[in-house]
This record gives sequence, C-alpha cells and structure tokens, in this order.
Amino acid sequence: MIALISDLHSNLEALEAALRDMESFSVRSIICLGDVVGYGANPREVIQKTREVCDYVLQGNHDAALLDERDTRGFNERALLAIDWTRRSLDPELEQHWELWDWLGELHPSMELHPGNGAEAVQLVHASPREPLSEYLLPNLGGGTSKVQANFEAAHHRISFFGHTHHPGYFAEGQDFTRAVGHDELRLEANRRYLINVGSIGQPRDGDSRAAYALFDGEAVRWRRVEYDTQAASRRIGEAGLPESLAARLLVGR
Repeated sequence: MIALISDLHSNLEALEAALRDMESFSVRSIICLGDVVGYGANPREVIQKTREVCDYVLQGNHDAALLDERDTRGFNERALLAIDWTRRSLDPELEQHWELWDWLGELHPSMELHPGNGAEAVQLVHASPREPLSEYLLPNLGGGTSKVQANFEAAHHRISFFGHTHHPGYFAEGQDFTRAVGHDELRLEANRRYLINVGSIGQPRDGDSRAAYALFDGEAVRWRRVEYDTQAASRRIGEAGLPESLAARLLVGR
C-alpha cells in the first residue's frame, strides 16, 4: 500500500491529520507529488515533516517559485504574496535554513515509480505528464480534448498520478473527468490508461474542506478525506499576515 499526497501548501494541521489517518492502513511508503510550500503559515514545519515521513517528494510549481522568482509567471497576487512571505519566513541568509533550501533545490517534478513485487511501474508528476511542473488538467476538461489526449500520449506508463489542481478524481482514456467524492474507490481495469489526481492535503478546492489523499495498492486507488482543525489552520494564516482570502477558503474547500 502506497499513500500519495500532494499540495500540502504549508498546512501543518492538515498534514498531521492525514498522517494519523494513514496509521489505520498498511502503508509502506508515502510519496508527495509536490507543492510542499505556498499559501499556508507553517512552511518550515511542513518541510521538516515531509522530509521525515516521505520516501519520495516531487517539486511543485510553488516550490519552484520559492527557489526562483522567474517561476512565478502566471501566479495571482495572493500566490505571489504567499511566496514572498514564505521566502522571508525561510530566510536563506540564515544558516539554520540552508539545509531546507538545499533539499528543495534537489527536487524534480516528475519520476517513475517501480513498486516491486511484480506490480507495474507508474508515472508520478506534479501537474501533468506533458508539462510536469505547471500544466493544469482541470476537471472541466472533456476526455476527448486535445490537451487530455496529448497527456495520455506523453505519459510514460499506463497509470499516471498527479496533483496541482486540488481536485481528486481521474481521467480514464476516452472519458471525461470523474470526480472522487468522499472515500471513493477506483478499481483499475487491465489495459486501460489513467490520469489520476490524488487531491490536495493543504488546500482542497472541490467544495469539501477535508484534506484529500489517495491510497494505491497496484489494483485500486482509494481516496481518503480527513477532517482536521480548519479553524486553527485558517487562524494561523491570518496571524501571519497572509491574505484573508487564503484563510477563508480553507473553511469551505474552495
């Protein structure tokens, strides 16, 4: 059993709740698909916890933007303010933060995972197989659109996992996006190709404020929705002086 998490966005309360939930399952590996930082008020603690518990971590577009301002292209004002605040919070001039910056700089937005025990290899990306760092595979895209088809063609393996949009669910080749609601399960069909979004731990946007992640055992994907103290996470954002809208959206999952 592999747990796939993504888009933590410096939300410590949500990450800790998801990790507690995983204790109920025989999880042998935790993999993060990126965006460890951004938006939330606990970047240092979330980085440290992610390094501690995850076997592999990908680079997300917010992680890249923290490292290089040129990667903030396309960011809205709230995202830019949050990245600037995070950079100040993790002051790279302080020696105590150097290890964290070095670790972030070693991340990549895509990898292949070979689970072993005869299970087939899968592709892991932050955003999409075609553009692993920043392309949006939004749930309103039709399965027959050129963007979705191009990503199936670009995928290295039959099954690809991604995050980035904060909407759990999947594209089965030839079909529109299927939203994962609650603790939905997808039984993987042999010889069918999939693009699977694991959802967001730190900032869900599908109208469900609970943290979202996915469990994968080679035969099925099971999404988990986990309640956490959204009030505390929201309050931390306000106390940090980050945009109020970033605090408010956690309460409604938008």
